[in-house]
Amino acid sequence: MTFDASDVLSRGTRRLVELRNEERHWEGEDIWNSMLAAQYAMAWHIMGRSFSEERRERFFTQFRHEQLANGLWGMHRFGEPSLFVTTLVYVACRTLGMRADDPFLAPARRFFADEDVLAIPSWGKAWLALMNLYGWEGVNAVPPEAWLLPERMPLHPGNYYCHTRLIYMGMASVFALRLQARPSALTDALRAELYPGRRFAELDFRGSRHRLREADLWAPPTPLLRAMYEAVNLFERVHPRGLRQRQLTKLREQMRWELRSSDYTCLSPVNGLLFMLTLWAEDPGDPVLRRQIERFEGWIWEDDQEGLRVCGARSATWDTSFALQALSLARPYVDTSTRGALDVALTEGLAWLSTQQIQGPVIDDATAYRRAYRLDPTGGFCFAGVWHGWPVSDCTAEAVCAFLEAPRDLWTVERDRVEAAIRFLLQCQNDDGGFGSYEARKTRFQLEWMNPAEMFGDSMTELSYYECTASNLVALCEVRERYPDLLADEVAAAIERAERYLRCSQNADGSWDGAWGVAFIYGTLFGIRGLLAAGASTDDSAIRRACAFLRSHQRGDGSWGEHWRSCLTGRYEELGHGHVVQTAWAMQALLQAEDPDFEALARGARWLEQMQGADGDWPEQEFAGVFFRTALIEYRLYRRFFPVWALALYEERRRREMAQDVRPRETTHPAAEAQ
Repeated sequence: MTFDASDVLSRGTRRLVELRNEERHWEGEDIWNSMLAAQYAMAWHIMGRSFSEERRERFFTQFRHEQLANGLWGMHRFGEPSLFVTTLVYVACRTLGMRADDPFLAPARRFFADEDVLAIPSWGKAWLALMNLYGWEGVNAVPPEAWLLPERMPLHPGNYYCHTRLIYMGMASVFALRLQARPSALTDALRAELYPGRRFAELDFRGSRHRLREADLWAPPTPLLRAMYEAVNLFERVHPRGLRQRQLTKLREQMRWELRSSDYTCLSPVNGLLFMLTLWAEDPGDPVLRRQIERFEGWIWEDDQEGLRVCGARSATWDTSFALQALSLARPYVDTSTRGALDVALTEGLAWLSTQQIQGPVIDDATAYRRAYRLDPTGGFCFAGVWHGWPVSDCTAEAVCAFLEAPRDLWTVERDRVEAAIRFLLQCQNDDGGFGSYEARKTRFQLEWMNPAEMFGDSMTELSYYECTASNLVALCEVRERYPDLLADEVAAAIERAERYLRCSQNADGSWDGAWGVAFIYGTLFGIRGLLAAGASTDDSAIRRACAFLRSHQRGDGSWGEHWRSCLTGRYEELGHGHVVQTAWAMQALLQAEDPDFEALARGARWLEQMQGADGDWPEQEFAGVFFRTALIEYRLYRRFFPVWALALYEERRRREMAQDVRPRETTHPAAEAQ
């Protein structure tokens, strides 16, 4: 008899319902590394601001929590030591009052004796220069005049990926200002500690512009980028001063606009802190700056156990959309004692989500957004929440799916809301049929050769992402089914192009690459999901090859586990043990594709049961999210709603097969029959 997963599903559902916040929706913390907390501490030091004793201790708690076994810090807690992160954490600890001879800092001091801090990656050079611990002449020029280039030129910053262009708007501003912390006794001490045995005044910063620690790099500067650096460094010696001042004024006004359009949070704290320092340098009493400092608290998570963390993103809309889809699927298969609380959670969660759609331009009008190189946000949903002002295509798509897949007796979505969302996401489709994240790609030229953030990859332009494409494809197909006359021609054309893109981009082994999750399991889940939504039958060759890829990597205990190194090597690498989130992803894909090996899926369900705690929760394991290839992210709710989603699909399949009183067999997917 096949494994009955209703009990484990009910326990997981109850736990997921319990995890709603005070506003009755879901948001899990997105964990990265200590870089942002360190930059937060350094920015406050530069501005002469102080922290309470309690907050200082929470900084230290967080740094201890993220410390590697060798006493250093990495880009994530599972990787190798990073000179960049270790140096920033060390400097932050010292500005927060930790003594240089504290045993906690001893490994970093030894590291600095072995590794030359002059070779820190470029972002590190800039932050050390801000702290007066590195000469600005050692930082390759970031001229604000780049924004004066013709917009049709690929090199214009308006054509960069949105995170990159705003980071370098801030970087260009602090570089042009040569902003530095006031010298102090701590400055002198840190100079001696970072460069042991050498005099700071004698260090060759200019000659170290291109010196970069190899172990910190993902994308070393190309010869063409080095040549461009030399050109902009030469420009830095001859630029007209009046032109620079006018351009800095324009950039500051653009920063203020970006802050107002994002409820004073900006796109992320990475560029937000640079904007903050730029505005502070002009006027410490700037009311926009004061509001930004207040709103920066929204990026912070803190508690006594793990200390103070600065997250790189907030994910309330994303988490809530997925939780609602998982619970809608689970609803028929949970026990009666769970159903009532589940229905309340669905109703309240859907009501909250309906308030998160952007109803129109947040400030000014669509013309102002175009001037800021942005899309009109009307109709979109943000990764974080409506307050953020930066909608994302797949967040919009998954929110639409949450509404359309909700039980009809609990929720009815308004047609005009759906139309507005579809109009937004259609703007994000690229010429190749794939979808970008925040917007469509703005230039057909490959700009990764000029990636100045050597630690990350695929960060210069919007790409076509398989996950975003699949999410949008699912939403478009569900809209076409529910509202066949809604933007019928535009929707049909977008579906056809997106399906073709997914088919053409499938790897020879049947997988798809993941850009936002680890890695091939994640990408393949979305590839299968998208093609099935578009009408592919379960015996379609692309679906069968994808299923074969997933089955080939199931572990003997029924689980799946993919190592994060897959993101770096471009090939599937075994983790060495089962991973709850990745097992749920693989099961979702195989169940949606009606894979005939139901016993293999039953083994996966049994493994999820064995991994579940008495409270219905699943354990935290290696991070399953990623961005820019090297930046691992832990989405804390992934291990809560993805297993529920997978087990709901499993129970639906099991009960259908039992009702038919036959062995599980290959059938046509219900979504395909509905087309």
